[in-house]
Amino acid sequence: MARAGEHQAPGPARSLTDTGTAGTPGAPPTRRSLLRGGLAFGAAAAVGVTADLTSGIGRASAATVDYPGATWAPASTSNYTAANRPSTYPINMVVIHVTQETFTDTIRLFQDPSHAAAAHYVVRSGDGAIDQCVREHDVAWHAGNWDYNTRSIGIEHEGWVDQPAYFTTAMYHASAALTREICLKYAIPMDRNHIIGHVQVPGTDHTDPGPYWDWVRYIRLVNGT
Repeated sequence: MARAGEHQAPGPARSLTDTGTAGTPGAPPTRRSLLRGGLAFGAAAAVGVTADLTSGIGRASAATVDYPGATWAPASTSNYTAANRPSTYPINMVVIHVTQETFTDTIRLFQDPSHAAAAHYVVRSGDGAIDQCVREHDVAWHAGNWDYNTRSIGIEHEGWVDQPAYFTTAMYHASAALTREICLKYAIPMDRNHIIGHVQVPGTDHTDPGPYWDWVRYIRLVNGT
């Protein structure tokens, strides 16, 4: 998942153990414990947010979202850096994440200003529905590495790395269509050097999307084969 504790200012992002929520010094926390902690901080605010999302109030016009058919579910402005990409930074990569949480709870966390992390998109397991949380021209704090954040689009996928049942056909197809459009828009090669997992980001302690993510299938779908 998009990692907590990232700096807004340019420079290397802080590690999870630098945030003060990591637990035992020197021992990396589980992502789920961090997410649960984030939910505790933002529980009160999340109640109203959830009501808006489930009632459809969060749905935006085509002019607001970058991907047709996505639902606008804006992250807190505390969880990303406003920018004017690709003018300010080139966009040449897509980073694939797995939430380690439910779809709804992931949106809640991204809307919690204390969470200090968000991705551009979140894809739901059951039906492939997509929420956009950060505009593509802004720098989402999702990779735990400032350089990678500035030049990538982050896509979260509902589920857990050790539960492949969450990686449904609907999710693969919806996500691949999204990634394909992003690659075409920014002239990103549709290969594994430019469509990467969070685990491949230098300095990360994350393992997503994990061993059950079918990269061969996914890259074929992105390429329309």
